Amino acid sequence: MRKTIAAVSAAAVLGSVVLAASPASADSTRTLPINAADNLIADGTRERLFFSDRINGVMALGYDGSAIDKYALPGVSDLILTRDAARLYATVPEQRKIVALDPETLDVTAEYPVGDTIQPRRLTSGGGKIWFSYSEKPAEDPYWYPSKENIGSLDVTGDTPAVALALGDENWDSSDDAPPRLTSAAADPTRIAISNEEQDVVFDVSDGTLKQLARIDFNDHGQKQDIALTPDGEFLATVVYSDQHIKIRRTSDLDLVRTLPTDGGSTSVDIAADGAVAAGTMGWYDPDVFVFPAGTSTAVRDYEFGNSGKDSGGDLLAENALAWEPGGGRLFAISSNSAGVYTLRVFDEPRKSQPTLTLTGPLSSARAKAITVSGTLKSSLALPAGTPLTITRTDAESPAGVALAGRTTDASGNFSFTDTPQSGGRATYRVSYAGDETRSGVSASHAVEVARSTPSLGLNNNGRVYNYGATAHFSAYLGVTYKNRVVEVYADPWGGDQGRRLLKKATVDGRGYLYTSVKVYRNTAVQAVFTGDSRMAPRTVTATVYTKVPAGLKLAKYYRTAKIGKTTYRYYKKKTQPVFTVTLPKYPNRAAYVRVDVYYRGKWQGWGSAYVAQDRYGRSIIPMDTRGWAGYKFRVRAAYRYGTSGDNVNYTTYTPYQYLYISK
Repeated sequence: MRKTIAAVSAAAVLGSVVLAASPASADSTRTLPINAADNLIADGTRERLFFSDRINGVMALGYDGSAIDKYALPGVSDLILTRDAARLYATVPEQRKIVALDPETLDVTAEYPVGDTIQPRRLTSGGGKIWFSYSEKPAEDPYWYPSKENIGSLDVTGDTPAVALALGDENWDSSDDAPPRLTSAAADPTRIAISNEEQDVVFDVSDGTLKQLARIDFNDHGQKQDIALTPDGEFLATVVYSDQHIKIRRTSDLDLVRTLPTDGGSTSVDIAADGAVAAGTMGWYDPDVFVFPAGTSTAVRDYEFGNSGKDSGGDLLAENALAWEPGGGRLFAISSNSAGVYTLRVFDEPRKSQPTLTLTGPLSSARAKAITVSGTLKSSLALPAGTPLTITRTDAESPAGVALAGRTTDASGNFSFTDTPQSGGRATYRVSYAGDETRSGVSASHAVEVARSTPSLGLNNNGRVYNYGATAHFSAYLGVTYKNRVVEVYADPWGGDQGRRLLKKATVDGRGYLYTSVKVYRNTAVQAVFTGDSRMAPRTVTATVYTKVPAGLKLAKYYRTAKIGKTTYRYYKKKTQPVFTVTLPKYPNRAAYVRVDVYYRGKWQGWGSAYVAQDRYGRSIIPMDTRGWAGYKFRVRAAYRYGTSGDNVNYTTYTPYQYLYISK
C-alpha cells in the first residue's frame, strides 16, 4: 500500500528481474513501546519509518527500530508521505480534518478541516492534490447514523487550501460504512486507483480532476483490506481477506493478470521499485508474509513470525504494516502478539529464496574411525546439480576450524562426505552454501562426539590415617597421553567451611610422577586431576586420608594416686564427686564421648556413658556421681567418635583409660 520512490517499467512486473548479489545478513527484531500500529511508511530520504498509533498518534523510528520522535494525534486513520518526502498527511476522522506534519520533526505544519459532517478516512496523492475517501455523518449523531461514502480532494498549492467533496458516484457508498481505499503510483504522479467492495477504478489525475481510465464492478466481492499500484502505475494489486490471494490487474483495462496465493486471510500488500510483491496475511498458524518476485505467481520466500505471546496462535501482522525500503533491499513489518506487545521486524534479503540445508550422520564415533555425513540442500528456486558446498571441521585440535574438501550436490540436492577425525571430543562439521543472486546463503552443522581414550592416573595414600597436624606426602602418577602432561592436585578438607584448594599444578616428571604434600587437620579428600587433551579423556582420581584429633582427658578432685597391682589409680573420698574434663579441637556442635566402666565380679562392665557438648574453649566437663559405690574400682576414657560426636570431619580417636578408686 505504501509508496516507494524509484520508477520501473511494466516489464518489471510481468518479466524476470535480476538483483545484485549481496552478502547474507541476519534478519532482526525490536520490541516497540507502542499500543497499536498501522499505515507503515518507509522514508528512504531520512531512513526512517513512520506509522500511526491510533491511541498515541504518529511515530517515527529509525530503520533499526530506535525511537526518534512522536506527535500526539490520537485517532489517525491513514498516513501518507508525499513523493518528495516533504510532508506527511494524516486523516483524523473524529476531528474531521486532515493534518500535515513535517517528517523531519513531526511538528504540525497545517490543519485542514474538511467539513462538519465529513470524516476523512483514506489518503493518497497525485496530480498535485491530496485525494481522500470519507464517510459523511450528521455531526450531532456520528456513531449510530448510517454514513455515505465518497471521494474528496484537498488542494494546498494555492493561497487558500481548497476542499472538494462528492467527486465520485453513488457506487462509492458502502453498506458496511467502509470508505474506499486509495493508492497512487510512486513514479507516476498522474495515476491513482480507488477500490471498495463494489468496484476497482483507475483514474488519470494529471489535470487535478478524476478522469476514469478503467473500471471493473463486482457483485458483493468483499471489502478491500489493502491496495497498491506498481511504481509505474501499470498494475494494481488488491487484497480481499476471504480470497486468500492477491489479485494483480492491468490498469489499462483491469483484466486479471495473475493471482498470488497466500495461506490464511490476506490483509496487506506493498510493491517494491523492482516489482517484487510483499503480501501479508492474518496467519495465526501459517506464514505471515509472502514475497513474490516480479512477474511470478510463486512465493520465493515466506516468513512465519512465531509466537512471542502466551496464547495459542502466532504473532500477527499489524494493519497495513508492511513496507519495502525505498531504493534498498529490506522489507519492514510490524507485528503484535496476544499480550499486545508490538515488534518491528526487518527482513534483509526478502527477494531471495531461503534454501534449507539438512545434515544427518552418526552422533558418536570411535577416534580415528571414518564417519560419513549426508545432507540435502533444497530451495524454492530449484538448485542445479553441481551446486558447490564448503565444509569445515572444528574440534579440540582445530578450534578455529579446518577446511575439508568441498562437495557438490546431485540433481536432487543430495551430497555426502567422509572424514576420519583424529581428535577426540566434539567434532562439529559445518556445511555452507554461499548463495547467489536469487538465493540466500545457508549453513548447517552436525556434531559428533568422538570417544577419547582413558589415561592411567593414580594417587597414593587412600585410606591412610594421620595424626592431627601431620604432613601427608602424595605422589600422583600419569600414564601415556597425547600432548598434555600436566596434573593438578587438590585438597578438599571435610566440612562446609573450607573449600577445595590447589596444592600443585605441574608437568609430571619423566617417569610420570608428580609429588606434593599437605598438613592435615581434618579428614581430607585429595584429588589428582588430568584435564585431558584432544585424544585422552579427562580423569580425576581421589585418595581420602583420615586425621585423628588430639583428645585429652583430665581427672580432678582426687586426693592421692597409688598402684593397685601394676595399675595406677586416682583415689577419691566417698563424698567427693570425680570431675572429668575432655579437650578436643573446637568445632561447631561437637560433643565429647565419655565412658565409665566398673570392675564388678572379676571383670570390667559398663557403668555409664554420655556425649558432652563443648564449651567455648573446646572443653567438655562432666561430674561422676559415685554415691553408694565406695570400695569399687572404675576406669574412664573419652573419645571423638566419627559421625556421633556431632560431625564427621575427623577420624575416631580414643584417649587411654584412666583408673580411679572410691575409698570406703
